[in-house]
Amino acid sequence: MREEVAPFASLTSSARLPFGLTPPPMNFASTNGSNQKNGDESGDGTWVLGIDLGGTTIKFGLFRGDKLIWRNHLRTADFESLGSAFQSCRDSVEDTLKESSHSIEDLHAIGLAMAGVLDPKAEVLAETANLHRWHHLNFRQQISDVYQKPVALLNDADAAALAEAAHGLCRANSLVLLTLGTGVGGGVILDGRPIRGANGCGGEIGHATIDFAADARMCGCGFPGHLEAYAGSAGVIQTANERLAMSDAHSSLRNMQALTPLSIANAAADGDTIASEMIEQTGIMIGRAIAMFAHVVDPDVVLLGGAMTFGGPGTDTGKQFLKSIREECFPRTLVQISSHLKIEFATLGNDAGIVGAAHYARQVADETSRPGTAIR
Repeated sequence: MREEVAPFASLTSSARLPFGLTPPPMNFASTNGSNQKNGDESGDGTWVLGIDLGGTTIKFGLFRGDKLIWRNHLRTADFESLGSAFQSCRDSVEDTLKESSHSIEDLHAIGLAMAGVLDPKAEVLAETANLHRWHHLNFRQQISDVYQKPVALLNDADAAALAEAAHGLCRANSLVLLTLGTGVGGGVILDGRPIRGANGCGGEIGHATIDFAADARMCGCGFPGHLEAYAGSAGVIQTANERLAMSDAHSSLRNMQALTPLSIANAAADGDTIASEMIEQTGIMIGRAIAMFAHVVDPDVVLLGGAMTFGGPGTDTGKQFLKSIREECFPRTLVQISSHLKIEFATLGNDAGIVGAAHYARQVADETSRPGTAIR
C-alpha cells in the first residue's frame, strides 16, 4: 500500500544560514505529492536505493549520482514480515525504474537505515523501541534475498549524520548529530564515515551520564543520570512540572492539561518566564554533554536535529535554545576545541535518513569493489 508523501523541503540560497556559512550546491530538488520524480533522470551516475526503516513508516528513495530522483513511503504496520515489506518496496521501485526505461538490474547498491542498536557483527537489531517483532532478524540477508544486490546497513541516526556531513549546509569531515525528541539519539562521523563501535552503540550520546548525584533522575534504559532523562521530551516536561511545583510565579503552563515541548516553546514565545527557563535549562544539559563528547571526538561541527528544537533557527525560542547550549559548552572545552567548534541546527529534515542510507550504500559498494579492501 502506498501513501502520499509530504513535499520534499528543498534547500536554496534563500534559506536562512548560520553565520559565516554559504550554501553548498544541492542536488535534492523539490517534489510534491506521492510517487513523483525530480528533474532530469538522464544525468551521469549509478542508481542507488536508500531505505529508512522506522517504527511508523518505511521511507525509500531512488538516487542517481547524488540526485534524489523519486521517493515514497509505506506504513510499517501494514507488514507482518520484513521480507514482505522489502518486497513491496521493491515492487514500487521496479515500477518507477521501468517508467524511466531502466530495471532493478540497474541498481548499484542499497542502503538500509533503521531505528535502534544494530549489532555490527550479527547484523541484527539488538535493541529498539519500535521494531520489536523484527528483533534478531538478519537484515542483510532479508533484503539481499529480495533485491539480490549489495546492501549496506547502519543506524538511522548515523545515516542522518552522514547525510548532514556530506550534503547538508554544514558539511564537514568530522561531525556529531544529536537527534532530540522522545529520546536523545546521536550519530558520529569521523573522516567521512560513521562510527558504530564494537557493539553498535557508537554515538549514543543520549546515554552519556551528566548527573552523578545520588538522586539523579532515572533514564528509560534503567540507569541514572543520563542526558536523555533531562533532555528527552519526557525529561523536559518533568523538569517543567518540578519547576512549577517549587514556584508561585505566574505561568501559562499551569493552565495546560498536558505539557509538551511545543506548548513550552509557544509559552516562551509569548513571554512566559518559566517556559523560557525550561528551554535554557534543557540547553545547559545538552551543552554539558556536548562539551564532554567534544573532548572525545573533537568534531568540526555538532548539529541539533529531531522534533524537539523549540522552533529551530527561524524562531526566537530556537535561537535562545541554541545560545544556551553554546554558552554552557564552550567555557567547558579546551580553547583548541571551542575556538573552532560550530554548533548549529541540522538542515536536511525528514529525508536525512534515506539520503544518508544511499550515500553509505554507494560509499561501501565503491570501497568493497577495490581489490584488497575490507569493509565492516
